[in-house]
Amino acid sequence: MSGRSTRRAALSVAASLIFGLAGVGVVGVGAGAATLVKVGAYEFPPYVSDTEPGVTPAFLDLLNTSQSEVRFELVSTSPQRRYEDMDQGRFDMIAFESLAWGWQGRPVEATQVFLRDAEVFVAKAAPDLDQSFFARLDGKTILGRLGYHYAFAGYNADPAELERRHRMRVTMTHEGNVRNVVAGRASLAIVTRSFLNRFLKANPDLAPRILVSERTDQIYEHTILIRRGAPISVEWMNALLDRLTSTGALDALWRTSGITDNGPPR
Repeated sequence: MSGRSTRRAALSVAASLIFGLAGVGVVGVGAGAATLVKVGAYEFPPYVSDTEPGVTPAFLDLLNTSQSEVRFELVSTSPQRRYEDMDQGRFDMIAFESLAWGWQGRPVEATQVFLRDAEVFVAKAAPDLDQSFFARLDGKTILGRLGYHYAFAGYNADPAELERRHRMRVTMTHEGNVRNVVAGRASLAIVTRSFLNRFLKANPDLAPRILVSERTDQIYEHTILIRRGAPISVEWMNALLDRLTSTGALDALWRTSGITDNGPPR
């Protein structure tokens, strides 16, 4: 083989490796064509909200602009329906989730943790009320969100069980729960801390009227759950999350979204 032919063959092999590596972990990536990945999302303030811009759409915009192999598209679901929708392939992944929230034994895999958050209790402020009020939950009426899993209740999301065993009523909105506590209609509400940060910035008049617990019900360790057989792999998504973390893009997103107090995991 001539030297020219040898160089041509070497260049051909190198090009094949380069283009082959570009699609590692992504099924069906072709020249000029982005693979569609559908992302499930349900009402989960501040990540997804019917009343204000949510973090999830901004997060998907960031994922889409940071690479060209995959196009992420939002698909609406509900807290209760999300498991069946994922099983049936209606969407390929769901962000800001945890395997502990009813996903055990299902055909999904979790990425690395990319954001931490928490759930806190809220009570109506009173001159004689302090943090000891949150030490015991028995005997108190508690408002929560339909379809959510709470640590104090053993992650059981069944509304009848929550009411029977914990005097907990589940509703459709965090905001309504906070306002009902302020109005004296329940002892406590349990809400996402990042939601509360944004809510009180928008409603500063309510801040002196509530007492927020130092106690947390659970610390969120947010991951992305990816359906087995989805067009992308957990490894591909972890690599993208690593890159966005190292460039500061994720931190900037949490800051502009108003949840910077929780920040990315350190």
